[in-house]
Amino acid sequence: MKTLLALSLVSLAVGLPLSAQPAAPKPADPFEEGMRQAFTAYKKGDDEAVTAKLRELLKIMDAKGSAKVGATLPDMAGTWKGESLKNDDTSAIGGGASVSRTYVSGDKRVTARVVKDSPLVAQLLPIFVNDELLKISGRKIHKISGETAVMDGEDKLQIVLDQRIYVELVGEGGAGETELVSLAEKLDLSAIAKLK
Repeated sequence: MKTLLALSLVSLAVGLPLSAQPAAPKPADPFEEGMRQAFTAYKKGDDEAVTAKLRELLKIMDAKGSAKVGATLPDMAGTWKGESLKNDDTSAIGGGASVSRTYVSGDKRVTARVVKDSPLVAQLLPIFVNDELLKISGRKIHKISGETAVMDGEDKLQIVLDQRIYVELVGEGGAGETELVSLAEKLDLSAIAKLK
């Protein structure tokens, strides 16, 4: 009887589900941990540490935003092959997310850049959506996926989405208006406009 009881206890112990084991601690979210550190430094009156930590946290958020933006620039757009994504420095335009990808087709190259959450760009965007100013400027205007796209010279196409996101396509190696408009038509402008 004792043997039977002992065997029953052993089989019960071995048969316990792994979920009954205590779960490993979840790794701390770097942003959340940084906020705690900034708050702790604030409570201690260490303004320099608070400022440094908040700058670090802004970089984390900008990187997160850049990843979302980058996901909207495909590896291939028709016959255009995309090179690697580049996170552009946005310190000169007040921060935010700016990602670009250069597309190549033969000798022609077009760099597509998407900028969002930039205070300076946000101030300039109303100029691009003002129909009267566009008419006076004499710039060529295209409708792409229902959005107004404006040529700036022969090799730059500018699009403003949702009055907060700036999209720019710049041609090189003979890529001009035709190629810029064609490539812009292959981008998912509605997905870009929905970026948060």
